[in-house]
Amino acid sequence: MVVSRTGRFIALACLGWALSAPGRAAETAAPSTTSLYATELKNLQDQPQTLEAYKGKVSVVYFWATWCAPCQIETPKLVRLYDKFKDKGVVVIGIALDNADKVRAFTKKMGVAYPTVYGGTSAIQIGRDLGNDVGAVPFTVILDRDGKVVETIKGDTPDGKLEAILAPLAG
Repeated sequence: MVVSRTGRFIALACLGWALSAPGRAAETAAPSTTSLYATELKNLQDQPQTLEAYKGKVSVVYFWATWCAPCQIETPKLVRLYDKFKDKGVVVIGIALDNADKVRAFTKKMGVAYPTVYGGTSAIQIGRDLGNDVGAVPFTVILDRDGKVVETIKGDTPDGKLEAILAPLAG
């Protein structure tokens, strides 16, 4: 993939923003899924919901923002990943760190069919609880059926990595 100079600049700016985010922990404990399943966020219809319904599924939890250049590149890949694995007990859950109108427009434009919620500080805290100590976006967490964190990825995900992780978990 060829990334323009502007794209690289935006990606570096996003990373710089993430690294300068306040509230970074000096040490992180083992990632906890407690807040992921319990915190109430809003879905794209502005209805409050928790992610409790996704317990027991292999989950790809994707923290993103509409203004994030790597997120704009990865979203179509996640749409394809969801289509490939949704019938095997795998769910992709998008957690947007953005406002509702922008998230709705972006997901419609990108054809996102996987569950998406949005939230401000609550969503950021969930990411921190799952090991995102620098506030990076994108930030991806893979959970097994027992809700155990299998993998966390800060920044963009190398092509094929998620499929390699999900294949044995979905089987």
